[in-house]
Amino acid sequence: MFENFEVNHLFEDSVLKHPHFSLSIDGHEYKGMVKDEKIHWYQPHPKQKIEEEHLSAVESQVYDMMQEHLE
Repeated sequence: MFENFEVNHLFEDSVLKHPHFSLSIDGHEYKGMVKDEKIHWYQPHPKQKIEEEHLSAVESQVYDMMQEHLE
C-alpha cells in the first residue's frame, strides 16, 4: 500500500513530544503525527489524492504501525 514508512522522534524530551512519521503512497510523500490517538497530517493532506475509503485504510495501518513501533 505504501512504502518508506519512518518514525521521527522530534522534541523527544519536551512537553511537545508526539511521534511524527513520514511515508510514500504511490510516489507522493506525506508526513504527519499522532496526537490524542488521532492522525494529524501535514500539507499536503493525502485526501487531496486518495479516495476517502482508501484514506481510512491508510490511517488505520499507519496508526497500527506507530503503536507497534512505540511499544
